[in-house]
Amino acid sequence: AGVCPPILPEDIGYRVGPRLNAAGRLSTAEKSLRLLLTQDEGEAAVLAAELDQQNRERQGVETQIFAAAKEKVDSEFDPARDAAIVVGARGWHAGVLGIVASRVARKYHRPTIVIGFDDNGMGKGSGRSIEGLNLVDALKRCSELLEKFGGHEMAAGLALREENFDRFAEAFRSAARELLTEDALQPCIRLDDELAFTDIDIDFLRWHEMLQPFGNGNPQPLFLAREVEPVASPRVLNEKHLIFRLRQGDRHRRAVYFNGAAIQLPAAPWDVAFRIRADEYEGETLVAMHVEAVRAAERCACD
Repeated sequence: AGVCPPILPEDIGYRVGPRLNAAGRLSTAEKSLRLLLTQDEGEAAVLAAELDQQNRERQGVETQIFAAAKEKVDSEFDPARDAAIVVGARGWHAGVLGIVASRVARKYHRPTIVIGFDDNGMGKGSGRSIEGLNLVDALKRCSELLEKFGGHEMAAGLALREENFDRFAEAFRSAARELLTEDALQPCIRLDDELAFTDIDIDFLRWHEMLQPFGNGNPQPLFLAREVEPVASPRVLNEKHLIFRLRQGDRHRRAVYFNGAAIQLPAAPWDVAFRIRADEYEGETLVAMHVEAVRAAERCACD
């Protein structure tokens, strides 16, 4: 996974975890279990390399299914009409449907169900929700069309027959429309505080790191920087990430916008939502800036 100290929860969640999960998503989790149990460094290295390769295969399958799902959504989805998204097709691998549902839900800000059907017409699906909708409560309203379902407020799994797909999709969209408010259907970012570039230093990072570990129940702080401008055009990394050199007043900062290449950036200056983290470079601890969202700069009401 290429994780170097300091190892943070996000490293486990986004780099180590996906590699351990990859085996079980595409086949069985035996190699992951062996890796966690072995005391032999040589065997661990071999297993880690095999899991890394399986994770790359998982990413390929996920990318293909997401592209197919996105094509369906773009041709059918009406944001003014639809409070939820349901997509499905034969041959979609059940092991990655939850990841695809999560990506679709984030992109369109709608509760999403993604279903893959086998050759016998039996479907397995995964759902991901947005704030304001209890996914299990919504599925209960469609239960007569499902073979089984279960989960919790934000994620669920289900099984249904292909002949019930259209009726289920309509019933789930109707349930979401009844349960979600119009405000809940509008994407928003909850900011914790405004932070000027002049305030971002190693001392502030140390205080920030004392709030660790971040996760459910203790989300990482999200900051706002106003009136920020790019010094030059961003550099595209791996065809999907953006590397910026940003300026606020006379202060400059390097920033990364993961998956930002697909985002249409507004005209500068910008207001930037971002998080910070420790970044080790040549033995020195630096403050890394991770962009979460960009909007055209708005005048502060207090001005």
